[in-house]
Amino acid sequence: MADAERLAAYAEEVLGPPATWRPAPPGYPEGLALCVIDAIWSMGVRYAAVENVVDCYRRSRRAEGGDPHLDGAFELLQHYERIGGPERFATEMKNRQRVSTRPGAVLKAAAIYQAALGLQGAGIQTCEELRAAATGAGEARVKGVWLAVPGQGSGISWRYLLMLAGLPGVKPDRMIRRLVARALGLPDVAPDAAVCLVTKAAELLAVSSTALDHEVWRHERKRRRRRRPDVAE
Repeated sequence: MADAERLAAYAEEVLGPPATWRPAPPGYPEGLALCVIDAIWSMGVRYAAVENVVDCYRRSRRAEGGDPHLDGAFELLQHYERIGGPERFATEMKNRQRVSTRPGAVLKAAAIYQAALGLQGAGIQTCEELRAAATGAGEARVKGVWLAVPGQGSGISWRYLLMLAGLPGVKPDRMIRRLVARALGLPDVAPDAAVCLVTKAAELLAVSSTALDHEVWRHERKRRRRRRPDVAE
């Protein structure tokens, strides 16, 4: 049996029939600012922290009379300027997490600012423009801009950014790789290999890659909470 077939069979065994799965969240298909915030802040932390940050941004923008679900790169950068830059943004979000635990690692708030600047510089202001670039000739350039942002070099947050913006995909974080490795009897699976296998398994199960990704994430999140509730997702 091929690896993708083994993964599909294992997924259906532990997740149940696809008809019983919860729908994947829609992301922010009209709000590039929220996509950038969520994609970067979600790396290496429990998702509850990300939800708190997203809620803080929503409240702040609504207080200014804006619509956070329609904010693009320009509106996000304007908000940074109004409140005084990345340091103040971190304070406003009530979260000073950094992109890694390495000495000198920048605040996630600073990485988000740099990402928004980079996207704007590449001519990307909206999710529609991001989707067009990511599925066309401009993909390499825009991806390169994103990967140059501190802490985003693995490409995992790039894949997640596109998913949040409305494109189907797989975010090969530790949750996804853990289940794939377990299905194949391996100690670990490389991110790109996990993406390929989950995508192929989703085709075999007649679901979108996003749907399978989300159901795997939900399953692993519950499993991890039962074993070690303090561990980041």
